[in-house]
Amino acid sequence: MTNAIFLDIDGTILPFGASAVPESTVQAIKKAREKGNLVFINTGRCRIEVVESICEIGFDGIICSNAMYIEENGAVLHEENLESATVRRISDFLSEKHIGFFLEGQRVVCASPLFFPQIVEIAGESVSDAMKKQFPCVKENALVFDGISKVNFFNKNNIAEHARAFFGDTLQINEWSLIGDRANMGEMTKPNANKANGVDFMLARHHIERAHSFSFGDTNGDLGMIQRCGTGVAMGNAVQSLKDAADFVTDDVDKDGIYNAFKRFDFI
Repeated sequence: MTNAIFLDIDGTILPFGASAVPESTVQAIKKAREKGNLVFINTGRCRIEVVESICEIGFDGIICSNAMYIEENGAVLHEENLESATVRRISDFLSEKHIGFFLEGQRVVCASPLFFPQIVEIAGESVSDAMKKQFPCVKENALVFDGISKVNFFNKNNIAEHARAFFGDTLQINEWSLIGDRANMGEMTKPNANKANGVDFMLARHHIERAHSFSFGDTNGDLGMIQRCGTGVAMGNAVQSLKDAADFVTDDVDKDGIYNAFKRFDFI
């Protein structure tokens, strides 16, 4: 029986701040596919942020932006974006509040003038430099409002709560941590954005039973796919709430966590 395996990127196959996937993880993915399993990326990153060094490992499909974009063998199977007028409203709202942000599309990413100064203010020069290295597509540029699926912003001055009050249920507004435990970042996207939808799409497309689906993640953004799959796996470095929701907890991303779990579940 073919298994469908869904992998988050950051903190799951790629250690935070690193530019290379651990060799044990690369080998686990390749061996699992050779054995007949299907392995999919399922990430919050937009497509342009899934860099070639990750893609060249080899995957059976790429799910991006919390299932707002789905690709298989280079063909786009599904894509949803925010309305350009909505993106402009978000940009105006954040700019008026003096909040740095960047707009994420599958083919373009553009940061506001305040973004990099505020990342230094919040997290320091080293984190700013690491982000520029790991996400070279994120750069200050003229803002583009078409083809944008997600807006990331600094969660300063309780801005996420203000945004929820202002936009209501027209947007999904989540908070996440850039560094440390504090939710110092936020994102705005469509209400139906959820990695679980990518799981449903691929299981239906490849006629795989849910019992033969496995997902791997490390943050609450992975909760949807952890709960949707037959078996949800949390990395050893995952937040406690995800570990509590998972069926199994493996080792850390940089301690052969993927390889050890793949071996345990007989993928390799």
